[in-house]
Amino acid sequence: MGGEKEKFRILLLSVSSTSFFYEQVVIPFGLVSLASFIDCPDYQIEGIELNQPAEKILQRYLKADGEILKQIADFSPNMVAMSTYASNMYNVMFWADVIKQKLPNCFVVAGGNHVSYIAEECLSKCRAIDAVVRFEGEIPFKMLCEKCRRKDFEFGDVPNLTWRKDGKIIENQKTVFLDSIESLPIINRTYFASQQTDKLLTHADVVGARGCPFHCTFCDCNHYWQKTYRTRKVESIIKELKMLTAGNPNIKSVRFRDESITLKKQYCMDLCRALIDNDIKLEFHAHSRLDGLDEELVAMLAKAGFKLLFIGIESGSENVLKNLKKGIKLERLAPNLELLRKYGINFRLSFMSSTPGETFFDTLKTVRLIKKLKLKRSEYYMGIGVDIYPGTEECRRFLELNPDFEWISNKDVKFHGRYSAKRDPFGNIIHPKFRQYSLLKSALIFFLLSPSYFFEKVKAVVRKK
Repeated sequence: MGGEKEKFRILLLSVSSTSFFYEQVVIPFGLVSLASFIDCPDYQIEGIELNQPAEKILQRYLKADGEILKQIADFSPNMVAMSTYASNMYNVMFWADVIKQKLPNCFVVAGGNHVSYIAEECLSKCRAIDAVVRFEGEIPFKMLCEKCRRKDFEFGDVPNLTWRKDGKIIENQKTVFLDSIESLPIINRTYFASQQTDKLLTHADVVGARGCPFHCTFCDCNHYWQKTYRTRKVESIIKELKMLTAGNPNIKSVRFRDESITLKKQYCMDLCRALIDNDIKLEFHAHSRLDGLDEELVAMLAKAGFKLLFIGIESGSENVLKNLKKGIKLERLAPNLELLRKYGINFRLSFMSSTPGETFFDTLKTVRLIKKLKLKRSEYYMGIGVDIYPGTEECRRFLELNPDFEWISNKDVKFHGRYSAKRDPFGNIIHPKFRQYSLLKSALIFFLLSPSYFFEKVKAVVRKK
């Protein structure tokens, strides 16, 4: 009798950055979503998390951790998959190099929002990464895994893929998206189980929809999802939530990662009714657009257990909103906030200042709006300038002025226009930033918003220095 067929081993490596984004401990959602889609008896899939515990995040940024290396070596993966975003890009390349040195025959693949737009540059700067899956990854990642399992390294027919052949970088032009996300499997949340405990997992992320049809100049969601908006079946979401709470009794809150939970009113109402009818006792957080709210929907959200909405307002100036192509009406803000308060739903509004073409007096309109609404510090966030990410309209404007810019670099850059380099603590450029007016005026804005908050920020900067 022959022995059992050896499985193809896939390691999901959740790579840390220099920032810890959320207070809650969450699983690496994109990686487990892809793995759940391709999982089958031919594969053995495990995950390693570099973001836990939180105190070790910086110890694993551009530094090899002996404990992690031993875990990787013990598993001896045939493939390592990593997800990228702006602030972990350099660490992804670092760990790719470390893994290749230890396991030279291991196939290393990267994916995610950031690298989708700079795949060719990524492969040219990091020989240890063998391929990049661009944009929506389920179909190409499944094809790639199957080919690698069969030791077929001719990837010309794999859509969304950038790869190497005979020393040359090839970018396959065909781009595919799932016709529907209704058929996606419920994600398997056990790949990282060896590093997590029920006590840590008090929060979880869930996706009900993908995509956004709006055209905000600073966001790439419209381009990344090819102007599509696709929803899951409500029944599938309810089933996932039931499985989640049954397997993790300490789960208390769930964040919907949809770009806007209220984008389609009827779908949102159906979801809320299902949450109520199935007696799902969780605290829900979600993102929403301002124009997606009315009293009927807010009342239903509250009844279903939604306790926090993140809403992008961006500015109190109609001119700025027009320039940013935000597509909202400010007159709806005050009454909608009254509705949220009436039904006990907390909110956090995001504002921006110093955006392209914005005058100091435009920003003062934002300050006056925040004051008029009597917002607490916990109810809003104010950013200075616009971070430039690949795939956005703001990026197109930036590249027109700086066509030779390299996204992966730690070299000093002389920018054309009102741009500066946003760097990590090691000097690597994370992404450029546009700022319309001076830091002094920005400081004045924060002083006008909240003198006490301004002095707290000054003290923090002084302490840090």
